[in-house]
Amino acid sequence: MALIVISEPICFTTESRMINLLFDAGLSVFHLRKPGIGLSEHKKLISEIKEKYHDRIALHQFHYLHQVFPLIKRLHYPEQLRKATSNEEFDQLKGYTLSTSIHQLNDFEKLNGFDYTFYGPVFNSISKLGYTGLSKVNLILPDQNRKTKIIGLGGITHQNLREIKQLGFDGTAVLGTIWNNKKTAINNFKSLLIKYKEHFN
Repeated sequence: MALIVISEPICFTTESRMINLLFDAGLSVFHLRKPGIGLSEHKKLISEIKEKYHDRIALHQFHYLHQVFPLIKRLHYPEQLRKATSNEEFDQLKGYTLSTSIHQLNDFEKLNGFDYTFYGPVFNSISKLGYTGLSKVNLILPDQNRKTKIIGLGGITHQNLREIKQLGFDGTAVLGTIWNNKKTAINNFKSLLIKYKEHFN
């Protein structure tokens, strides 16, 4: 699995420029997650991202925007939306890369047809104060021959990528490590990607 970057939940002035720079630096998958941000802001941001990178964008909200931007073939279903979506609706999404989120490992067995799921926070969250990491003492992930990959998120840094791999995760997603200091975001990503490839490729 590729290293995933999740968007800053709020919009900021230089965002589209920075996202393009991340793609230029080797970002393979970008999750556009902005709860509470409207449709027009989503459309504006996507339109400012180079079209050649649209196939690397996963939508968390306003899924029908893939009709406006036809190169987008990645859709993320947060837990609540996943549970509210019928199997018939999912059946119409053949050819799309589908992802979701779980908060309990018991829910993993109920996933069907998803390419990967987020699970965490593995470590204390960097972007959300008070989000305590999982107790790793009894953390046993399902069989690694699983069809749906499990992506660890929460508190991911250069220092703990090896541990994420040792715990059995198929990959990682980052947010705070990139966006908490926007002046160093691109360099942070570049060095993180080098470390990531050492452990996951």
